[in-house]
Amino acid sequence: MTNNAKLFNEAAEIAFDEEHWQKINYSTGCYESSFVRGKVNYRNMDLEKQRAYTLRNKSVMKLEKLLVDFETHFNANGGKVLWARNANDALSLIYEIITMERANAVSRSNSMVLDEIGLNDFLERKNIALTETSVSRFVLQTAHQKSYHPLAPAIHLSKEEINAVLTENFKLKPDSNAKQMVNFVRFKTSNTIKEAKVCITGANFLLSNEGGVVLTENEGNILKASSQAKVHIVVAGLGKVIPNLDDLSVMLPLLSSHATGQSMAAYNSITFGPATEGNGPSVMYVILLDNGRSQLLEHERQRQVISCIHCGACVSVCPIYKNVGGYTYGSSHVGPMGTVMTPLMNDLKDFAHLTSACALCGRCTEICPVKIPLDDLMIENRRFVNEEKAGNSRLDAMFRLMIWHCKSRKKLDSPLFMKKLELKRFVNAQTWGTRRTLPEFAPKSFSQIWKETDL
Repeated sequence: MTNNAKLFNEAAEIAFDEEHWQKINYSTGCYESSFVRGKVNYRNMDLEKQRAYTLRNKSVMKLEKLLVDFETHFNANGGKVLWARNANDALSLIYEIITMERANAVSRSNSMVLDEIGLNDFLERKNIALTETSVSRFVLQTAHQKSYHPLAPAIHLSKEEINAVLTENFKLKPDSNAKQMVNFVRFKTSNTIKEAKVCITGANFLLSNEGGVVLTENEGNILKASSQAKVHIVVAGLGKVIPNLDDLSVMLPLLSSHATGQSMAAYNSITFGPATEGNGPSVMYVILLDNGRSQLLEHERQRQVISCIHCGACVSVCPIYKNVGGYTYGSSHVGPMGTVMTPLMNDLKDFAHLTSACALCGRCTEICPVKIPLDDLMIENRRFVNEEKAGNSRLDAMFRLMIWHCKSRKKLDSPLFMKKLELKRFVNAQTWGTRRTLPEFAPKSFSQIWKETDL
C-alpha cells in the first residue's frame, strides 16, 4: 500500500463520524433541492446538456488550435499569455511577476487550479500577504484549513464552528448570526483588497476567438479585487478554452444551475485584457497550466474528463464524498471528477487507490451538465490500473484466487476449513476494510446440496 493510500484510509477513518455526516448531508441536501428548483428553467435540460457535451468535446478535439488562437487574440488585446508545464513553473512565473511589480500583498479567488498548484503555501513561504476574497475562503484561511468542496469550500464547518473561528481571531460576538458574520468578513476583506497590487484568479472559460477570460461568481469579490489591482494574473488549465462568445449562452446557465440551482450567477464578467481607461488592471497575464493534463489527453477515453466545467454537482451527489469528505482524496480535485483525473495526471501508483473510491452508482454521470460518463471512465481507470499492475497487490491476489476457485467445481466444493484458511490469508483490513464483517461460508456448497436433494 502506498503512502497516499494509507493517508486516504486514515483520513476516511477520521471522517467516519455522525456529526460530519450530518453537516455534509445537510449542505449537499440543500444543493440537491436547489438543483431541482433550478431545473424548471429548462424545457428540455437533456437537450441542452447534449449541446454542451458536443461543444466541450469539439473543444477538446481542437484544443491545440483553440489555445494558440486564444494566445494570439489575447496578446492582440494587450494581455500576455504564459505557459506552465507544471505547478512549479506556474508558481515561478507568479513570483517573478510579483517581484517585478514589487508587491507585498496579493488577493486571490476561490479556484481549484490555484489550490492545485499550492499557491497559498507558496506565498506564505515567500512572506507575501494573501487576502482571500470569498467569505468561506477567508474563514478557512483564518482557521488554517484547506478547501473541502469545489464550490462550497467550508461545507464541513457548521455556523457555530465558523462563529467560533471568527470570535477567537477577531473578537466577533459569540452569538453572531450568519448575516452578521458575512458582513464582517466582507468589511475585513474590502480593506485588505485595496492594498493588494496583484490579484490572482482562476477562469471559468477562455474564449479562443475573442481572447477573453470569463469569470462567474455570486459575491462580486473577484470583480472588485481584479478591478482594484494593478496586475491581474489568471491561472487556467488547458481545458478551459471554448471557441467563442456565443457558446456562453449554453455554458453559463448550465454551470449556474448545476452549481447552485440559479438560472444565472449574480456576477458574470468577461475580461479581454488590461484596462485601456477607467478602473481596472494596467497589466494582465494568463498562465496556461498543463500540470499533467497533456498526460491525461493521451488516454483516448478518459480525456473526456478534460471537458469538465467544475460545477461541483458530481461531488455534491457522490455517496463516497458524503462519507469520507474532501480531505481524504489527497488532491484539490475531489469527488468523482477527481477520482478519474488525479491518477492519470499524476503518478499512477501514488493515486491508484482512488479508483476504488467509487460505488459506481452512476449519480455523477446522471447529473453532469456536459454528460461526462464518469462511472464508465472509473471502470476504464480500474482496467488501466490492473494492466499497469499499479493496484493493491494483496487485493489482486485475492481476485486471482477467486477466479482460480470459480473455474473448477472441485475447488468450489473444497472443505470448509480450507476456504476459511485461504480467506484469512488473503483478506484483511487492507482489502476488506475495518467497518465490514466478512460473510460466513455456508457449510455445504450449492452442488453438494443439489446432489443431496431428492427430486
